[in-house]
Amino acid sequence: MSSVDSPSKRELLALLETLGQVSAETDRQRLIQTILDTACRMTNSPDGSVLLFDPERSGLFFAAAQGEKAQELLEGWGERSNQRVPLSGSNAGQAFTSGNIVVDKQSHRFKEVDRQTGKPSQSILSVPLRVRNGTIGVLQTLNKVASDGSFVDYDSRDCVVIEHLGRQAAIAIDNAQLITRLLAHMGLYSRDDASDLVERINQPAERERLTLLFADMRGFTQLCQSQEATRTQKIVNDLLTMFADQVLTFGGIVNKFLGDAVFAIFRHDSAPKQAVRCAFGMIDHFQSLRHHWDEICNEDLSFLDLGIGIVTDDVALGSVGSASVRDFTAIGTPVNLANAFQTAARNGKRILVDQATWSAVRDLIADAEGPTSFELRKPGQEVGVKFRQYHLKRLKPETPVRVFVSHNHEDRDLANKITDQLARCGIDTWYSPADILPAENYIEAIRAGLMKSDWVIVIVSSHSSKSDWVRAEVKTAAGDPRFRDRILPIKVDDSDPALISHDIAPLHTMDARTVPDLGESIRDFLLTREKELRSKTVSGTI
Repeated sequence: MSSVDSPSKRELLALLETLGQVSAETDRQRLIQTILDTACRMTNSPDGSVLLFDPERSGLFFAAAQGEKAQELLEGWGERSNQRVPLSGSNAGQAFTSGNIVVDKQSHRFKEVDRQTGKPSQSILSVPLRVRNGTIGVLQTLNKVASDGSFVDYDSRDCVVIEHLGRQAAIAIDNAQLITRLLAHMGLYSRDDASDLVERINQPAERERLTLLFADMRGFTQLCQSQEATRTQKIVNDLLTMFADQVLTFGGIVNKFLGDAVFAIFRHDSAPKQAVRCAFGMIDHFQSLRHHWDEICNEDLSFLDLGIGIVTDDVALGSVGSASVRDFTAIGTPVNLANAFQTAARNGKRILVDQATWSAVRDLIADAEGPTSFELRKPGQEVGVKFRQYHLKRLKPETPVRVFVSHNHEDRDLANKITDQLARCGIDTWYSPADILPAENYIEAIRAGLMKSDWVIVIVSSHSSKSDWVRAEVKTAAGDPRFRDRILPIKVDDSDPALISHDIAPLHTMDARTVPDLGESIRDFLLTREKELRSKTVSGTI
């Protein structure tokens, strides 16, 4: 390395200062933002990003971004979005797979990000974040400017400085992710900010009003007797993945997996309503799992079902255990009661709640029974404590949480338009950013997306009517009993929906060319249809 390429004293001091900050930071998001701020400052770059690898979808997502389009990038390409930057055909992917610095190769630019943000990049410096002979992501700086404000290329000094930063940043990010995984194993697996609970890990338990949810699969013992171990493990993994996804979707904390059961915690004023929505989400998504399991198992699995217990009350929340081994959890009679409700939820009763939860959610419920008396007794206890119990049967229709958008890549602009308009209506979307992602079983990829969704929208066009990928998505959705009456074709030209699938040919179709506000029209239709389906006044197609 020449003296010209070596970092200056000022740059070395800035690196040391940043390393001191990141070495003491355990919050991944604050850590990544500090690293990105330093990288952009040291390279005179107004724009930058940190992309991390998503092994589930074999692509990169934006963990942090800086610049005028930062918010758009995080919303469209962030961890909770449906899109991923591919490892092939992008500068970031080239840096990730090669393990080498990549300085703005036009041939490797992933044009989709620039196209969606409307801001083409002038120059890009991509540095792999490598740890233990592996790569966890990429640090990028973009659009370097000179003192006069003009765009200039990145030079060898920029590469050296960012390479130094990237080495230490990778270790710090990897350590922060390890801490996050350890916290999840301790009982703090959450998408939302739970930093106040992290600070309480080594403190005595504190009293807090929570909504507690236990969910368990009925028939597990019989399942183990009828299936080989590997298939039983797959079924349990599918189940627990669904449980966790529903808890996180509705803002809860996954506290424990207990065999084929989950214990979840919901906080704050909205806790009872979110827990009940989560419970009904679990019931709905269990239908999809059952359908999938029926396809891979010869045995009749109709004996499988769910039982869910929910209780709202004051408990002790904090760490318990020895000085060296601790577990973060909730303790108290309400926990035992929620578990007892879950055990009693069988023979047609799937969701049982206490009086406090019922009082908070009764405006959400379309059909319920109760109260009935439930006696909680310890083993050997002759007289227990009696509680009022309610059986929740049906939720009032609400706007779907997430919609799966099936489309051909030629119709991506309309898919993005629908995504933006539905987002303004409070509806999330999921769709594949490419027809087939590398190294993925495409049917499993489709099924995974459907498991995260409540409805399916099919963009019907001359492009999608010729697409095997769209046909596969629609076929998979139509075969799932949960979506049998929850598919909405949207026409953008005169193409016949039957060219995609005869399953959607008789369904109600919306014409994107004639509705004034497509997002609001979709939302209104979905809500109306949900009312019809939940009231059970409609069967078949519209």
